[in-house]
Formats: sequence, structure tokens, C-alpha cells
Amino acid sequence: MIYAERMEWDGLTDQERYNDWYRKERDRASDLARDGNWDGLFRELDAYPERVNLPRIGFRSGFAPLHQAAWHGADFAVASRLIAFGAWRTQRARDGRRPVDIAREQGHTHLLELLEPVAVRQLPGPADVLERHFHALLQESTGNYFDEVEHVLPPVSPLTERPAMEIYFRVVGMMGGFAYWLEEDVVRVNARSRMDGDDGDHYRVTPDGWSKIERYRTPPPPD
Repeated sequence: MIYAERMEWDGLTDQERYNDWYRKERDRASDLARDGNWDGLFRELDAYPERVNLPRIGFRSGFAPLHQAAWHGADFAVASRLIAFGAWRTQRARDGRRPVDIAREQGHTHLLELLEPVAVRQLPGPADVLERHFHALLQESTGNYFDEVEHVLPPVSPLTERPAMEIYFRVVGMMGGFAYWLEEDVVRVNARSRMDGDDGDHYRVTPDGWSKIERYRTPPPPD
């Protein structure tokens, strides 16, 4: 089994912008999680572990597999295995609920301690402040694309949940996307496209704002 340290965030809400084969793969995984078919879901994640935090295309509820496990009151072992794959306990559904919030509302007390977010790394500032600057960077880097095509922009809180993790945010219109990760006391961002002749543009995000930088450093390997 492969556990991914490079995760995906897919915030595009328009299903028609995807190829049929990809949409069917994503729908199949979402159906398995919705139905509580954990054996089937884990077979999907064995092939695509980086998709463990992806909700159904369209973001109707924003429920990723860990939200569904919390809703169903899945066995402790099922939720633990999802977290081992890299499922984010800080991830919020479209209504703002985290998996632990859903489990509490449903009365699934056996999952509450497990689903409570645990930070193994610290952000360089408040998550809401960093996220505001990060999203401003994304908006400015893509012009008015997010005004024309609805996206749910990616969170920064999950970066606290793994010792070393890169999150990749695919933006269909730029034929590429943004990778971001924690590096020392900043959030590092790499904007890259298949049209680039090099490794793209690099930025740093701090509580004071964001800025473009020249020097590139590879994300640290997992401990």
C-alpha cells in the first residue's frame, strides 16, 4: 500500500470541464464513500491515494471520505486507515463542518478522539490570515479566472497534519496549477504550467502577505 505525501485539492465545481473517464472514476469513489463501502473505497485509494481528500466533483456537500466515515459512524479501524492514507481531520465540508463535528452531531462517540485534529507542524501565523493572503496570490496570479469559473479555493490548515506534505491545486484553465507546502516559517507556493519552459513561478506567504521569490528549494522528504 502506498501512502501519499503529495495530496490533491480539486475545487472546480463544474463537472462538464472534466473528461468522462476521470469524472466516472471520481464518481465511483464518491459513491463508495457515500454508501459506506469501505473495502471498495480502499481499493480505489490503493490506486490513487492522493485523492483521499477529494469530494464529489461539483462540491455539492464537500464531503470527502473522512466526512462520510464520520457520518456513517464507521469502525475505528476504517477511520484510522483513512487518516493513514492522509485524510485531513481539519478539512471542512461546504457548510463548514469538520469530520469530528459530523461524528459528534451523529452521536458516534467512538470516533471523536480519533477525529479531533492534531497538529504535528505549526503554521507561521493564524490560518485565516495566511489563507486570505494565499487566496489573494491565487487570484492575482490567474487574473479573473476564478471569477469566471467557480472554484472552492484550497485550505492551508491541512499542512499542519503531516510532517512533510505538498498539496497540489489543479487549475484547468492554466494547464497546470499550484503546489504549496510548509517550509520553515513560510508557506511556499509553486505555480507551474505545462506551457512553462522551467519549473514555473515561486512565492512565499507569511502573515504579512505574499511575495514572489527567485530561489527554489525542494520540499523536505518525509521523516
